[in-house]
Amino acid sequence: MWRCRQAVQTTAQRWLRRNTSPHVSVRLYNTSACSSTAFGQSSLLNRPSILSGSDSHPSLERYGDVRTSNHASTPYHAFSTRRPPRRVPQMRDFHSVDKVIVIAYKYLGDMDRRDVSAVWARIAKLMKEPQSKQQVQSSSNNNIGAHSFQDMKNMLRKIFDNTANGTEQCDMKALTETIFSMAKIVKILRQQGKSKGEDSSREILRRLLLSKDMKPNRKIFQFFGDASMDILDQYDARCLSNLAFAYALIDYVPEFDDGSDLFDHIAMCAVDIDIRTKFNAQDIANMAWAYATLDIPHAVLFEALGDQIVANEHLGKFNPLALANTVWAYAKVGIDHPELFEKLANHIVKTDSLDRFYPQALSNIMWAYATARVHDPKLFQKVAEAAIQRKEEFDSQAVANLLWAYATMGITDKKLFSSFVPTAANLNDSYTNQGLANIAWAYAVADIDAPTLFNDAFINTCVENKDGFFVAELRQLYQWHLWQTKEKCNPGLPVNLQECCHEAFLSRVPRVSKFQDDVLAQLSYIGLDPQEEVLVGSGYRIDAIVEVNGKQVGIEVDGPSHFVGNSKSPTGSTILKRRQVPLIDGIERVSVPYWKWDEVGKDQAKKQEYLRNLLSVKSDK
Repeated sequence: MWRCRQAVQTTAQRWLRRNTSPHVSVRLYNTSACSSTAFGQSSLLNRPSILSGSDSHPSLERYGDVRTSNHASTPYHAFSTRRPPRRVPQMRDFHSVDKVIVIAYKYLGDMDRRDVSAVWARIAKLMKEPQSKQQVQSSSNNNIGAHSFQDMKNMLRKIFDNTANGTEQCDMKALTETIFSMAKIVKILRQQGKSKGEDSSREILRRLLLSKDMKPNRKIFQFFGDASMDILDQYDARCLSNLAFAYALIDYVPEFDDGSDLFDHIAMCAVDIDIRTKFNAQDIANMAWAYATLDIPHAVLFEALGDQIVANEHLGKFNPLALANTVWAYAKVGIDHPELFEKLANHIVKTDSLDRFYPQALSNIMWAYATARVHDPKLFQKVAEAAIQRKEEFDSQAVANLLWAYATMGITDKKLFSSFVPTAANLNDSYTNQGLANIAWAYAVADIDAPTLFNDAFINTCVENKDGFFVAELRQLYQWHLWQTKEKCNPGLPVNLQECCHEAFLSRVPRVSKFQDDVLAQLSYIGLDPQEEVLVGSGYRIDAIVEVNGKQVGIEVDGPSHFVGNSKSPTGSTILKRRQVPLIDGIERVSVPYWKWDEVGKDQAKKQEYLRNLLSVKSDK
């Protein structure tokens, strides 16, 4: 194995190292030399609670209606690996968070690790329901609503302490389900935010699992990350992918004393257990999504995952969401895997109907192919047809990403862009700043006039969000402004925002390639005097301007980045510049594409002859 288990510190050892004064002597026991029960009682049960405070158990007399024994006072029973007689109710039978907490507290002494993890899983599922429904359920079940906030807090605290104290006895499934469930609770609480009238269980969970700034409680999730490391070499594919997915949900990566982090170890462990034979479609999609969400481009892992997908004879087990998440992940982290993109594109194209693909999945797939600059006309055509039929189902983000993708790839499908104008206009109030810039730029590239979309309301929204735009977005808005005012004679941006966008557009620092240097040198050899990186009135920069037969000609040295993938089709940015410079600045332009330059080879005479023919310059001979 890639790691010796004997060299890995246990959760208790790491916890004690981090939380014990350096002046206090602490004896660390070897887990292999102690029984699980003995170690659990001598170390784990005497360990301070991760939660602060010293609240006691709720009164037994008060809870006579929900407690029939003293099980909760003997939590060490929960560390047994043998499943006790089935006295524990199934958590799925209870339909409010409060009820689950009270019942779990009542039967805590009878629960094994799987039972406790099921408690957190049920809470996570119920948290998705509206608070009003939860409150109705709480007040109508066994007088649950009568318990005070402090009592509910104490019960949940004991459940949490039992969960934390029992990590040494957890198998991979119980531990992963616990972490996954807590991560989902954190995500739900962050999405919902703080609100007046928040029910007690949500407030208690928020105080437990979130810090004051609404970020995950690092101490808790670091603790569970340590616990996972102790048994990571026992994890199967499903648990590994779910563990990664859980931490990606909360945007947190546990780090260890040796400088590594949990995701380093998950990746290497995943490769060790043979992705080819052990990981199914959902495992692959979840793993890739997790690493991409956290911006971790682990090349070895992504190569192994991609190779597994390519090796499959068919992708029938990949549902639409898994397909979308997988291809999105590769584009997000910038991992190049042409065979993977080709395989997925062919699968989608051959699919009889895309009705099972949610609009967000269609949008994400197109975003991924555009971001990765993968040219696949059949895929873009099929998705465009499906998107047009279901355009009313798209939300603002899906609309903006979809149209940006087509524009970026230089696919100015008039039917697609025209069809989406009403939908895009109806969503004007819900675009993010990036969405506003993307959709404006996309229509400028496509050159589809849309007055009902780009109206006063759209412009006012841009003005209101002026301070929230990034530089790249301001540049997009400037190109849209040129399109509106110079090409369409429509109202553009107000002066203040226009100046801000113009400044951002001019701030781009030109980068001169060896290809461009070579072209300029050959222009000089044939008697021309090229001006390099010329800033013209529109704000664009021209690679070179020469005077030919009494008129100025702009020369664009178009390297591979100006074209889509390995094709000769220009990108949306190239299309827009080629159209706007002649119209706005009145400068005739010609292009020197890289493949033409490559065709003439290294022969300088042939390069010069090519330029003479391109510019209609007579030879001196």
